[in-house]
Order: sequence, then C-alpha cells, then structure tokens
Amino acid sequence: MNTGKSFRTATLAFAVTAVMATSVLAGPRGFEQDPSAFADQRIERMTRNLDLTTEQQGEIRTILEEQRAQALQQREDTRARIGALLTSEQQARIEEQRNSRMERHLDRLADRLDLSEDQITQVRTVMQTKNDGSGMARDAVREQIKAVLTEDQLERFEARGPGSKRGGPGAPCASGKTRGGPAF
Repeated sequence: MNTGKSFRTATLAFAVTAVMATSVLAGPRGFEQDPSAFADQRIERMTRNLDLTTEQQGEIRTILEEQRAQALQQREDTRARIGALLTSEQQARIEEQRNSRMERHLDRLADRLDLSEDQITQVRTVMQTKNDGSGMARDAVREQIKAVLTEDQLERFEARGPGSKRGGPGAPCASGKTRGGPAF
C-alpha cells in the first residue's frame, strides 16, 4: 500500500470538506448582504445573547456604521494606490473589466425585471456614477435604482432580498448556475 498516496488523498478529502463546511457556515458574504440588514441582524443577535439595552443597541449601531464607512474608505484608498502603480494600458483594461461586469449585471437586472429601454438607460447612469469612483454606497445605488422601477418591478426587486440571490459559493443562483470558489 502506498502510504504517500493515501496521505495525499486523505489530506485532499479533509481540505475539500473544510472548504465546503466553511462555505455553508459562512452564508452570504458581507458585501452581498444589505448593510443595514447586516447591522440589524448583528444587533438583534447581540441583544438576544447579551440582553442589550436600547442605549447600547444605538451605540453599537453607530460603531458598526462607522466601521463600514472606514472599510469603504479603505477600499477606495487601496483602489487609488493600486491605480497609481498601473500603466495607462492596465488602467484601461481594469475600466473595461468594470464596464463589462456592470453591463452583465444590468442585463440580468433588465431580464429579471423586464426593464424598458428608458429604465435601462437610467439604471446604467446610476451604475456608471458608482463605477466612476463617486463613493456612492450600495444602499444609495439600490435606492436610486428602486426610484426608476414600477410597483410590480419593485416587488420583484425586493423579493430577492439581501443574500437571497445566491446561496454562496457552489450554491445555485437564480439562473441555476453555480458559483465557484471558497467563501474566504
């Protein structure tokens, strides 16, 4: 019996199991979840487990909001620092990739909500504003998109809720396709 091969097989099986367990336990990634819903869930859990007062809940909400703002600022700073190191050709490729990603997202949204051409144009403008480095938060983008929708479209848009569009890596999304990669 080849113990080296058995050890490698066992190690691989353990690694796959660990990644799968992490993916299942992790749930939706933070950036896919509505920030206010994330704070609400966290505060609710802490209140239940720690019996927080109303005052403590408010202070914790403030801390979570400040932390989120700092994280967004750090992300923008990192993007700017990396951008400064890239050649103009590399920056153009990144911009092209962002625009392509935005168009794919817009196409899925248009299909799912049956958007008119005028609505597509308005939503594209909102998305481009965010991509142009305006620092617009995800919830602000969502609110501007919601303002463009009819009542029926708004219901379908909201029905998907935070984190419901995809169940995490490897889980099927609305199209039936699966996402790859571990949740870390």
